[in-house]
Amino acid sequence: MSINVRITEIIKAFGDSESGFAKRLGVSSSVMFNIVNPKGRMSYPSGPVLEKLLALELDGKQVSAEWLMRGRGEMFSEGASIATPEEALEFLKQSIEALRKNH
Repeated sequence: MSINVRITEIIKAFGDSESGFAKRLGVSSSVMFNIVNPKGRMSYPSGPVLEKLLALELDGKQVSAEWLMRGRGEMFSEGASIATPEEALEFLKQSIEALRKNH
């Protein structure tokens, strides 16, 4: 499952439409369209979009970075596994590089 499909799964978990989810994240509908819609580019999300996704909570659980970036584990985790913004940014950089190499 690609990161694009995993983001689609997050949208479903929140019960949002594509445009409603874009509003939830504070991004334009076209950004979300190009990430998740098969008629769009199916592009990788930018760092700022990834940060917003990882900040989401549902029922007191956060989106799991490991699941979002690598498809491992559960969609939501009890707490953030990354302690600082610097660690989160480093994790995102490494994950994006790994995705580029595998694409």
